[in-house]
Amino acid sequence: MSSHDREDVGPSTLSNHKALAKAQQKSRPRNPNHSIPRGFENLLHQDSGLSAPSLERESQQKEYYLHVRQQPTAARACGTGVRGRRPVDPPPIVQILLLDFDSESSNDRDVLKDPQFTFGCLPLPASDSSNGSQDSEIEKGQQTERNIGSNGIARADDAFFTPLLSGKTFVSPFYVDVDPDSNSAPTHPSSRDSKPENCSYSGTGNLHNKSMLQQPATFFILDDLSIRLVGIYRLKFRLMNWVSVEDKGQTIPILAEAWSDPFPVYPAREFPGMSDSSSLVFVLKELGNTELQIRGKDKGKGRKKQ
Repeated sequence: MSSHDREDVGPSTLSNHKALAKAQQKSRPRNPNHSIPRGFENLLHQDSGLSAPSLERESQQKEYYLHVRQQPTAARACGTGVRGRRPVDPPPIVQILLLDFDSESSNDRDVLKDPQFTFGCLPLPASDSSNGSQDSEIEKGQQTERNIGSNGIARADDAFFTPLLSGKTFVSPFYVDVDPDSNSAPTHPSSRDSKPENCSYSGTGNLHNKSMLQQPATFFILDDLSIRLVGIYRLKFRLMNWVSVEDKGQTIPILAEAWSDPFPVYPAREFPGMSDSSSLVFVLKELGNTELQIRGKDKGKGRKKQ
């Protein structure tokens, strides 16, 4: 083509071409999965069961109870720093129970799976008498509770600053599809029976057709909890859920409370040694709770030889 045959392209012609190209691009059907790797659309649009608002409503409507599945029996007073920790033995394990729980209800299962649950504990002095009432123990512990912050450590502005706890005092839930130890599994409370007091429930075993129900369970495991001072203590457990106050600037409500049995905290020379791990701990470790420490028969660290 000669220079005489070449068509001159001016600014107006370029504008027309751009407008035509834009119109053609708009008229093409757009692929909603364009630029998304194959298979990722399932992750982006997966069904998560209950939506967040629905789960919040379900959580608020439920009545919760706590069952101490594994009681602490002893501890060695710990020192300062990470290396000085001496965990309470055996590790306290507490389970959530729901009033009128239905194992076949997806909503009830979703409530147990709620990751917004949080769980805390506070050590309070126990009565020297094993028959002492819980009311007197609570009264004796009120001053201790006032002097201990939400993280379980005495406040620095106290006249006598004595850190009482070391380790994790707040833990997240550990959910399993099937209770790992049906022999010690508790029954969920029923509204047809008399309601337990103080949101603490101790009903155990005798599940109807237990092997067929395949009941799920949610545990809170305090595997890294140490106490600094020698004495007799009880642990006060509290269940909370962040979803009810998230971004609302409100105080988080306590959904349920429970107490451990009294247990001694020994000085180093008098501590009898760590106990063997229970079958429940063994199975929870196998199910993915990697932070649990397993102590086999006659292999407990610090165990005194007979």
